[in-house]
Amino acid sequence: MCRCGLDAGSLGIRVRKLVQHTVLLFIYQINAYRFVKTKVLCIYFFPCLFFILFSCKEEKVNVIQLNLGTNNYRELILRIQTFNNSTFNDPNLVKYNGINKGNSWNFCYPDSLHNKSVSFVIQETAYIDTLSRYIGFKYICNKDTLGTTILSFANKSSAKISATYLQTDTFPNSFGDVDINGNAILKTVLIDFYLLMSFQDEELLSALEVTKIDFYGNDVDSPQYNTELNKYKDLVKKYPDSHVLIQMLDDNLSLFKSKNDVQKVFDCFTYDNRNSFFGKRVNQYLTNNYFKNSILKEWDTGESKAIITDSAKYNLVLFSSAWCRPCIEEIPLLKKIYEDLSNKLDMVYVSIDDSRTVEEWRQLMKKENIPWRSVLAEDDVDNIIEKYHVLEIPYCLFVHIDGFMEAIDVRNTSELNYLYKTVLADPALDLQSPDKEIQL
Repeated sequence: MCRCGLDAGSLGIRVRKLVQHTVLLFIYQINAYRFVKTKVLCIYFFPCLFFILFSCKEEKVNVIQLNLGTNNYRELILRIQTFNNSTFNDPNLVKYNGINKGNSWNFCYPDSLHNKSVSFVIQETAYIDTLSRYIGFKYICNKDTLGTTILSFANKSSAKISATYLQTDTFPNSFGDVDINGNAILKTVLIDFYLLMSFQDEELLSALEVTKIDFYGNDVDSPQYNTELNKYKDLVKKYPDSHVLIQMLDDNLSLFKSKNDVQKVFDCFTYDNRNSFFGKRVNQYLTNNYFKNSILKEWDTGESKAIITDSAKYNLVLFSSAWCRPCIEEIPLLKKIYEDLSNKLDMVYVSIDDSRTVEEWRQLMKKENIPWRSVLAEDDVDNIIEKYHVLEIPYCLFVHIDGFMEAIDVRNTSELNYLYKTVLADPALDLQSPDKEIQL
C-alpha cells in the first residue's frame, strides 16, 4: 500500500462497504414487503447498484523508487508541473512527499497527472530560507557527461532508478523559488548530482539526452539549424515513446522554420505518442492552417467584434499583453509596418490580459497612441490561447486573403522581408537591411 499521503484504494473500500450495506438492506426489504413491491424494487435498485459498482473506479498510482545509496536527507518532495492552458499565468504545480526507506526514497503520484506533465523536480524541503537543494542526475552517453534537474519518468506503476552520489554543485544568488506574488526569490542553490551507472528508465534517459541537442538554442537563421534539426530527429527515433520529447516539441513550435520541419520530427514518434495529449496539440497545430475568427470586445468601446473584420485584405493578428516587455519593445517596429503597409494590411492586437492587468493594457493603448484595432480576450483567455496555439508572446499570425495563416516573427529579418514582399506582391522588392529601411 502506498504511504505517500495518497491512498488510491480508500475510495474503492468505501464504495464496497456502501454496496454491502445496501445489499443487506435490500435483503431485509425482500422479507418485509410483498412480492409486487419487491419486484418494483428490483426494477429500480439493480440498475443503480451496477452503476455504483462500475462507475467508481480506483485511481491508479505510479511509484518512483529512487535508490540513492546512503543519504542524509531529512525530507524530499516531488514537484510535478503540469500543462496549463493559461500558459502565461501560474503553472499547475503539485507536490508529493517522499517516503524514506533507508537507502531509497519512494514517491507516489496519480498516473492521471502524467499525460499532461511538463516536468518532475525532486528537492529537499527547505529548512533555511536562503538555501535550496535539488536532486539531479548525470549520465555518460558517447563519452559526453549529460546532467539535468528537470526530470521525466515513465508512466508506469513502478519506475526504479538507481544511482551513486557524484558531486554537489553550488550556485549562489540563483533563482530558488517564488513568493506568493509570483516574484523570484534568489537563493544559494545546491544540486546533488547522482550518476546513473547502468540501463535505466528510458524516459529519464531521454530527458538527459535532450540536453545535448542544441536545436532549441539556435535561431532559425543559424547555419547550424539543419544540423541540430537532424540531431533532434535522430533522438526522437531513438526514443519514439518519449513523453518529454513530444512535450518539448509542443512547447517550442515557434522555433521551427516551417510546419514541414515540425512534421519531420513529429512523424518520428510512435502512433500512441502522436495521439497523446501533447501529440494531439502538435497535430492540431500542423493541421490548423486556416484562420477561424473569434468575437471579442473592443478595448475602448466594449463592442463585440470579430478579430478579423476585412478578409479582403491581408491581416496581421498580434497576440500581446501589458506585462510583456518584448511586446512593448516591439511597438516601434509595428508602427513602422503599419505606416508602410496599412493600405493593404490590417493589423489587430489581441490582448491576453486577464482582469488583473487588462486596465494596464488600456492605458498602454492610450499612452502609445496605437493606430490599429485592439480586442480583449479578457473573458476567454484560456480558450483563445488554445484555439490559436499561442505558445509565447509576442506572437503573430499572418493571415492571407484566402484565410491561410502562418506564424511569423516580424523581429526576424528574413520573416519581415517575407511579410513586405507578400503584402506588396512585388518579388523584386528586397529589404536586405530592414534595420536601415525601418528606422526606429
